[in-house]
Amino acid sequence: MDQRQLAAEVLRSVGGKENINNVTHCVTRLRFELKDNNLPDTEEIKKLEGVISVIQQGGQYQVVIGNKVALVFNELSSLLGGNTESTEASETETKGKKKLFDRFTSMISGVFMPAMGAFSAGGIIKGILAVLSSFGVLSATDGTYIVLNAMGDALFYFFPIFLGSSAAKYFGLNQYLGMLIGASMVYPTLVASVGAEEQLTFLTMPIKMMNYTSSVFPVIVAVWFASLLYKLIDKRVPQSLKYFLSPLIVVLITVPLTLFAIGPVIMYLSDGLASITTVAYNFSPALAGLVLGGGWILIVMFGLHWAFVPIFVNNVITAGSDSLMGLLAANQFAIAGAALAFGLRAIDKQQKSLAISTGGTTLLGVSEPALYGVLLPNKKPLIMAIIGGSVGGLFGGLMHSKVYTFVPAGVFAIPGAINPEGIDLGFYGYVIQMAVGLIVAFVLTYFWGYQKSGNNKSGAETALVTSGPANGSVQNSQVATNKAEQITVYSPLSGETVELKDVSDEAFSSGAMGKGIAIIPSNGKLVSPVTGVVTTVTKSKHAIAITGDLGEEVLIHVGLDTVKLKGEGFDLKVTEGDRLQVGDILMEVDLNLIKDRGFDVVTPVIITNTFDYSEVESRNLNRVIAGESLLTLVR
Repeated sequence: MDQRQLAAEVLRSVGGKENINNVTHCVTRLRFELKDNNLPDTEEIKKLEGVISVIQQGGQYQVVIGNKVALVFNELSSLLGGNTESTEASETETKGKKKLFDRFTSMISGVFMPAMGAFSAGGIIKGILAVLSSFGVLSATDGTYIVLNAMGDALFYFFPIFLGSSAAKYFGLNQYLGMLIGASMVYPTLVASVGAEEQLTFLTMPIKMMNYTSSVFPVIVAVWFASLLYKLIDKRVPQSLKYFLSPLIVVLITVPLTLFAIGPVIMYLSDGLASITTVAYNFSPALAGLVLGGGWILIVMFGLHWAFVPIFVNNVITAGSDSLMGLLAANQFAIAGAALAFGLRAIDKQQKSLAISTGGTTLLGVSEPALYGVLLPNKKPLIMAIIGGSVGGLFGGLMHSKVYTFVPAGVFAIPGAINPEGIDLGFYGYVIQMAVGLIVAFVLTYFWGYQKSGNNKSGAETALVTSGPANGSVQNSQVATNKAEQITVYSPLSGETVELKDVSDEAFSSGAMGKGIAIIPSNGKLVSPVTGVVTTVTKSKHAIAITGDLGEEVLIHVGLDTVKLKGEGFDLKVTEGDRLQVGDILMEVDLNLIKDRGFDVVTPVIITNTFDYSEVESRNLNRVIAGESLLTLVR
């Protein structure tokens, strides 16, 4: 069952949209506030694939999902039409706290992401057509060519309509209004008037007509303006007339204003942006390849890549090609090369499987699992991938690689690098940079990017592994043994231990979230129980998930139902993606405040991937000190 199906089944089983006042989510649960708590079919919900448990407490109906709760919440939000509020942060709070650049990249992602699948499909079809026409298999007059070209070019030609829809959804405007604005901009009669001898007028005023087919930015700005106008007008229109009068007024104002001012101004700015990127590239194509080839990995890591997407698309549409995107192929293949080499050298079976599988998916265009699951946690492969990407990008720059349509990354991008006028040097440069990036990163990682710890022996023997203090210092160590592999998880807190079955929260006491132990803390200092990477930090700050270098997934949930504090009393010291050693401080907690607010401070420490281990054993201790051995995981 996929996330949308699960969201739909949960929605139906809680009594439908009409029974929901509000729904939020924390790190593991959907938290419903229902009008009638007797309507939900709890037993039916518990049977759903993907649901761990159902809990009713504190006036909330809680459906425990686990690590994928955010994905299910997003689908549920879509089904409810926005009648949701994530406790990660409300929309108003989020927008208020985000910096301007963060808001811009979030907007670009929200507007472009829904169209990327269809956009990539169209790009691949156009690339295939370029291959077929280059080798004389099809000509532009063939019926097959015409039909395929329509498939590949339709989204590009009518881009303002598609973007109008996704922009309207992002800005909170009716999507059909967004599509209507976009469709008006590419209406055939208006398009035909571009360059006509007789200038088009509206209410006797002349319009500077421009060709908005395939344009990117004008419709986004127009829909944003329409969303603001709609909110302003809708407040003042009588309730009985809102249904048709508010949209009517918005369209009558927005479309002419777009044709008169918004469209021409943004088109000139778009052309200027394309010219600036071309000048920057022409200054030194080799330098651009060197910097982008390796640096793009870092840009993706910091989530800045969405800011470049409209630039790439705009260049393809206005200039017919994009040189910057033509330098990124080496980057993708360098990530794959580093991951594959790391997988071949890895001794741990889980690391080997993860690295090789994610390396393969990277070649097909999906690099994030390899980047975040293999390269970033191990550092050296990341450095080797950056070097490989830079060397490959250098070749791409020297050979003037370009792409002529917007295509996905990986092997499917190759057809997009073919010049519609025929295969040229740039195409060979595109393929060569892929090979160079892959080979350089692979070789560097294989010989210098993998570091063995301790005395690893052959694959027939497994290792006794500890991830924590040794001889007074924090380090990783491995000792060869014929026994099963064991991983030690250290205590994140000092305090009194409690068996999970005695915790007064069914999600934890039932073991549905995984095996582990709970601690009643004696002080508020929380430290890392493993060496690894922070994978989840809730905005409400009460829970942290860490993935250890050896695959262990640890969830630390400070207190019970403390999500309701909305971060008060929690002083976080880490963020998602931070690299940790055992004993590094995670947060400081005001235990007195939590107790005064009536919440239990007992803190479950859960191994969320319990099923990956044959045993999860806890030490028989009544009290523990932070940094002391707490759990042993046996494979």
